[in-house]
Amino acid sequence: MKIFFLRHTSLNVETDIFYGQTDLDVSSSFEEEVKLIKKKITHEIKELSRVKIFSSPLKRCVKLAKKISENIYIDSRIMELNLGDWEMKPKQSIPKELVENWEKDMMNFTIPNGESNNAFLKRLKEFTDEICEDKHDVLIVAHAGSINGMISNLIEEPFDKLLKNYWEKISYGSLSLVKLTSKKFRIEFIGR
Repeated sequence: MKIFFLRHTSLNVETDIFYGQTDLDVSSSFEEEVKLIKKKITHEIKELSRVKIFSSPLKRCVKLAKKISENIYIDSRIMELNLGDWEMKPKQSIPKELVENWEKDMMNFTIPNGESNNAFLKRLKEFTDEICEDKHDVLIVAHAGSINGMISNLIEEPFDKLLKNYWEKISYGSLSLVKLTSKKFRIEFIGR
């Protein structure tokens, strides 16, 4: 079983803004980015028609998924972390003490009116457990955080460790692959 992860394309948002589940639109370079993404997919996935395609319901993912296939499954469990009161705020506007508490206890800290990474990983695990039962190859169009979380669950590596190692590699429009080999998932590549 192969699980491909595709991060959405670039967005109309300033850098250093928390935008988790805010339903932002794609940037003006969307069509050019899609052309590059389709080349990557054609190179890595030989029979796309045999792959189930899932997408986060946020428009930045759905727009991309629909450019790849007409036959997509929308699943809200793979949305990005709910950043609650931090949504659409620059990092420097969040009280320093809160950001420090979040960074010290990344897994348990609950963002005000948002969710903790533990809750986030639990909902992602429900999704990955379900698709693994089906045993089809899949392509998941999602977000950097949810991609890291799903990979963490699948390969059984701590989420915070994966974030440090792969956060910057999972850039806009990047493709990653996790493959099931002898009853264990392994990373084939990240961020191509």
